[in-house]
Amino acid sequence: MSDDDMTETKRGRVRRLLLEPLQDLGFRFKKGTPDDVASRRLAALCDDMAYLSDEALRRVALAMRDKGEGSARCFWPERATFIAFAQMAQPRPIEDMPGMASWFASAAGSAAQEQDRLVAEYRWWRVKHRPPMNDGERRRISERAAQWRSQAERFRDRLMRGVVLDQQDQGWLAAYDADHAAALALVQRGQAA
Repeated sequence: MSDDDMTETKRGRVRRLLLEPLQDLGFRFKKGTPDDVASRRLAALCDDMAYLSDEALRRVALAMRDKGEGSARCFWPERATFIAFAQMAQPRPIEDMPGMASWFASAAGSAAQEQDRLVAEYRWWRVKHRPPMNDGERRRISERAAQWRSQAERFRDRLMRGVVLDQQDQGWLAAYDADHAAALALVQRGQAA
């Protein structure tokens, strides 16, 4: 058998680690669900779960064991239920979130860069999975951006003067810089397109 024959697809891995264990427990579609509809739903579920590690897929399978629908609790739960448990088991990288990359690539991302709000905007997306929707949310992001920018500047000033930062402050600055680099990369990718 060649290596090509042994390569497992992403959908195949999700089926093996998540869907098949649940099917073995008796999960099924309601009577009368057309085969093509059932197949499309499971394929979409596989695509949604493909980012998960093997261990996270096993955790989701374990969590879903008692989440079947219907009086017998044996019908496949809705896709949204799987997505929620997957997010708890292993948050989806925000770079993969629909809409996020296009938002940072838009004028909104450029404005965030110009106004030095990239880290605050990026972290907002990581928690909320959406852009700020109103003036209050935008104001909160601006306030956090100013606070974090000031803190980063203080830490960098200390480093330039030869003051050693404690481990917690070093970790904070490293996380800030990593989030800034990730957000900036998204903006630059959009500007290049």
